Amino acid sequence: MNKTDIKKLINLFANKTGCGIQEMGCPCNTCFHSIETDFRHICWLLILSLRGDYKFKEVYGDIEKLLK
Repeated sequence: MNKTDIKKLINLFANKTGCGIQEMGCPCNTCFHSIETDFRHICWLLILSLRGDYKFKEVYGDIEKLLK
């Protein structure tokens, strides 16, 4: 995962919450924790991407669907 991928992921969460007040446009803690989704699965997808099992584009698409 490169810096562009990380920024894209941060923007996805910022857009979901409507908050980008923190550093690099991250949502604040309160807004982030207001997201109602299965974060265990999102974390698992991120782990798979970080260890190279899946390309970031695939993982990003799956996370995007979970946040809709």
